[in-house]
Amino acid sequence: MTSNIFCRYALLGDQLILEENVEILISNEGKIEEIAVNVQKDISSFNYHFEHHILIPKFINSHTHLGDATIKDSALNSSLDEAVGPKGLKYHVKLFSREERIDAMRITLLDMISEGISTCIDFREGGLEGVKELLEAVEGLPIEVLILGRPESFSDFQLLLNHVTGIGYSTPLSYPLEEIRKHVESTLRRNKIIATHIGESIHVIQTSKKKFGKSDLLTALEYLEPRMLIHLNYSDEKELCQIPDSTLIVFCPRSNAYFNLQFPPVKYFLEESSRYFVGVGTDNVMTTPPNVLDELRWLVLRLKEQGLNLSPRQAIKLITVNPSRGLHLLSGILEVDYWADLMVIDLQGKGTKYSVDPIAALLFRAVISNDCKLNMFHGKVIYPEIW
Repeated sequence: MTSNIFCRYALLGDQLILEENVEILISNEGKIEEIAVNVQKDISSFNYHFEHHILIPKFINSHTHLGDATIKDSALNSSLDEAVGPKGLKYHVKLFSREERIDAMRITLLDMISEGISTCIDFREGGLEGVKELLEAVEGLPIEVLILGRPESFSDFQLLLNHVTGIGYSTPLSYPLEEIRKHVESTLRRNKIIATHIGESIHVIQTSKKKFGKSDLLTALEYLEPRMLIHLNYSDEKELCQIPDSTLIVFCPRSNAYFNLQFPPVKYFLEESSRYFVGVGTDNVMTTPPNVLDELRWLVLRLKEQGLNLSPRQAIKLITVNPSRGLHLLSGILEVDYWADLMVIDLQGKGTKYSVDPIAALLFRAVISNDCKLNMFHGKVIYPEIW
């Protein structure tokens, strides 16, 4: 059965244009079938009607590590290498039972649902078994997890590809180059995503230069053909221009700050926004809560320190439109034939009332878990009991 929504304001299309008196018709399949603006109808004729609210696409968290949700705050006084290096704290998750690991990830996914996230892109360690645990954690939940698995062997890799959206490398240094070549060939042949962390620490770049005679960025561009690059904190700006157009570049500034790492080159990529898609992620659950709107707020204020005043509309694109376009998703944009993954936010709430700008109110003042009055995933209402 189709349903329709009326809302006073809505952020529509890939430019997030603010329109008034908007009607959204949702198909039986759960996709947006029609959009009309400046509608003059009796609002009682709608399945859902909101007179003092804004209708928005749900958010996309472009980089998570859900697997370490059992060890929150364990890395508080640790270095990056101590936390996530080859013998890091993140491997302490193996001390927990399989059921505990799945429960911790499921709780985190429920948290993301309550904060308006429709999609997260997760780097999943632990080979095929790690992927299966995450699939079990997300089963039945109204959220999409794009799993970028990490093989533990080449035979594991072949099975892994059947269950994942793509491959998420820790760094291009993770495997011998001959093995990486085989990974890439198989992954691209099956039209799956390749992604990797790049330049997160100066140590990784130095190691890459010793091993390959070039930075990890140049190594990745030569051997991996990645569609997504994460971090780039210490990457040489002279090399950044070599990244192919339409790559999704993802920043996780709170996680970087947690480990006292250099602030990433967000400003450079935003100034080159006609070439790249810029997204935002929250990184490891053990260090940072998965609320991507909080991440975005923090990023916007840090960019002000660098003289870049990102408008609320431009900012919201980093957690909706940009990752959607970068990975060809059908979420993150209110547009015909896209999934009806949407929220209605109250503009008369305790924090939002009297704001003179609906988009600024969303960016800086809304508390999604309180101010969201309609939460839909694939056209179906998510009721607060699940949160």
